[in-house]
Amino acid sequence: MAGFDSRVHQATPQLDARLAALAEQPYFRVATQAEIDESFAAYEAGDIEGLLTTWQRVASPTRARMPGALEWGYAQAGKGPRMVNALVFLVTLRAVLRAGERFRDTLAPAVQQAIRTEFPWLEHRHEHVPEGFTPRFEFPVVFREFLEWGDLDDSRARWQLAVALNEVQQFSYSSFAAELFRLPELHRHAARERAMALDYFRHGAPRCSKDLWRETIYVLDALNAAVFELVCKPHGVFAWAIQGALTQRGQWRAFVAGLDTPQWRMG
Repeated sequence: MAGFDSRVHQATPQLDARLAALAEQPYFRVATQAEIDESFAAYEAGDIEGLLTTWQRVASPTRARMPGALEWGYAQAGKGPRMVNALVFLVTLRAVLRAGERFRDTLAPAVQQAIRTEFPWLEHRHEHVPEGFTPRFEFPVVFREFLEWGDLDDSRARWQLAVALNEVQQFSYSSFAAELFRLPELHRHAARERAMALDYFRHGAPRCSKDLWRETIYVLDALNAAVFELVCKPHGVFAWAIQGALTQRGQWRAFVAGLDTPQWRMG
């Protein structure tokens, strides 16, 4: 179990200036005050079940800002070919998982060591995802800057906040995507993300200021915006999924079959 010091961890100085810079990123969406306030209230109270419920109730599941025409097309995605939607979800998920593995290798040695020895759960995240086409994707630089601010205990706390809150966000999104894309299998995937969020926070819930909570949401949403750009750019994931809808159905079947194997859980 990861242990955290008793202090209240603080946000990076000049947070509003950092937000202004992030807001220039394509597809970046600024979190609403309700999303920040209500989710933090649940977290601060130690109510992780309530955090999951609150996030689903107050937060947009799609953590990206879309131009008008794209927003309309996204809302209509469920009317399109089901297998295209399935492959977009699967390939995007695989790209982010592999990017995360590479990203951890770029961190400062002390931070890498702490993650490997104290936070082993990401090594077993989504093992039901089959191998296949994986577009190149890299985490935004702001993610590393966020994690490496302060001392090692700050980095450990920020890592735990980011990875656990990410599961809260992804549970909400996968539940939403199951309905939007007509992929009911994603409800089972979402259930794994919900269980992992509970596991992660049960094993460590560092104290933090509301500004650090807000910063964590900003950084995760910068990652989400970059992922959305990966999907939508010319010759990106969506274009590949259209071409692969007839020939790559086996990947989705393997993904669904993998859901029959229980998710690795922390003891």
